[in-house]
Amino acid sequence: MAFKDFMQSVKNEAGDAVEVTKQKAKISKEKTNIKNNYEEIGKYVYEQYLKTAQADEAIMQYINAVTESKKIIDNCNAEIEKVKSV
Repeated sequence: MAFKDFMQSVKNEAGDAVEVTKQKAKISKEKTNIKNNYEEIGKYVYEQYLKTAQADEAIMQYINAVTESKKIIDNCNAEIEKVKSV
């Protein structure tokens, strides 16, 4: 009987592990959804700022950081084009 009990225990633990893995996958998916929605909110706020030149003071640091990053990306793309054209 001990072996049978051992096998049942292993089966239960394996089932538990599968369920935990499923739940962790769901959590990961929802965290990704949250991140994507935050990103969309940020894009919307930034685009509204570009249209109106008005934004809440609390988010201006982020708007300025995005604007600076876009300038850096543009400069990098210009450098890439210079290298490619040589």
